[in-house]
Amino acid sequence: MSHPQAEWQTREILGKLPGMQIHRFRRPLDWTPPGARQQHGVFSRSQAIAAGMSRREADHRIKLGVWVRVAGTGFVLAGQPIDPFVQAWALTVTWPGVVMWGPSALRLWLPDVSLPITATRSVFGAVNHHRRSGRGLIARQITLDNAEVAIRFGLPVQSLHTALVDTMMLLTEEDKQGLFSWVFTRDKADPVEFIRAVQRRQGQRGSKAMAEYVKMAELGVVSINELHVACLLMQYDITGWIANAQVRLPGQPWRRVDFLFAKEKLVIEADSWQFHSSRQAFDDDRWRDAQLQAAGYRVLRLTWNQVHHQSHATADLIRSMLAG
Repeated sequence: MSHPQAEWQTREILGKLPGMQIHRFRRPLDWTPPGARQQHGVFSRSQAIAAGMSRREADHRIKLGVWVRVAGTGFVLAGQPIDPFVQAWALTVTWPGVVMWGPSALRLWLPDVSLPITATRSVFGAVNHHRRSGRGLIARQITLDNAEVAIRFGLPVQSLHTALVDTMMLLTEEDKQGLFSWVFTRDKADPVEFIRAVQRRQGQRGSKAMAEYVKMAELGVVSINELHVACLLMQYDITGWIANAQVRLPGQPWRRVDFLFAKEKLVIEADSWQFHSSRQAFDDDRWRDAQLQAAGYRVLRLTWNQVHHQSHATADLIRSMLAG
């Protein structure tokens, strides 16, 4: 089954070719091997030849851009969108039975997740023995046990939580924090399963950097700055708070706040220069505070300096606000 956009773009490409080149095609312009229908439009050159196409015609379609390589030996018709499902089938067509791993698996579980281009331009597969990476495929030699593999849309895929952990271990610290925050503010993953997944990777390269994120998952916070605020609250024995809590504002959907003291209706927000220094962020924060105050909440914003260099005074201020 061809994608409508793919068929249109294939015809557009061929419309620009000399007639002699077009006549070399013995089959319809949008022809794909029968198996492509069950493979999200993906097929290989060998599948096309097995279905009766000549080697010369297959090579000609590749050369002219009528077929576009996804990764490995997997092709689609020109114009078909390359999404995580297409990438998964390209991996399977090339290396049957190989488990989709890391960033590629995570995008299959969470199609709307945003990852750095370095993590999405290639397709990752977990292999038990050496395979040569290339043509958009990266072989990751790692042994996954049964608990780390799931079948999704008929394909072997690394489980959500180990895929999340392995992806984070590949990223820079800034991208790692962004991914963790995105996942857990949207309740896309379970903190307990995340911690178990991190424990599975103990001793591996990059695992030490995950210690802070285990602590964050345990406390329910979603950023390093929030973790520091939580540590301050615990250090000064200030209790009764809920991290990453949801607050219902009149006539509006639920809003998340960094820390909520529900009984006292006090909200604490952990500000960081990285995410709160722009004019837009300043305006958004003021509007958010006004909405919370209109709903009867008091709001206290804490900066990095107040948490780290004025911790005693900050703790006294919080106690005072809770008391009165």
